Amino acid sequence: MAQAKPAADAYRAVLDRVPGDFTYELEQLASNLQTEHDEWQTALKYGWKMDTIFFSIRG
Repeated sequence: MAQAKPAADAYRAVLDRVPGDFTYELEQLASNLQTEHDEWQTALKYGWKMDTIFFSIRG
């Protein structure tokens, strides 16, 4: 979870270098990582333990 925000920031930083066919998916991934990070920060305030992100990829 601690790496979710840095990963989201890194993906956003390269969006302009990614082929247009992939920008939507990359934006979605970065957004999901940011959301997970924000929820993790909230959980930490309450002493909850969250340390893993699971994604389901559907084609």
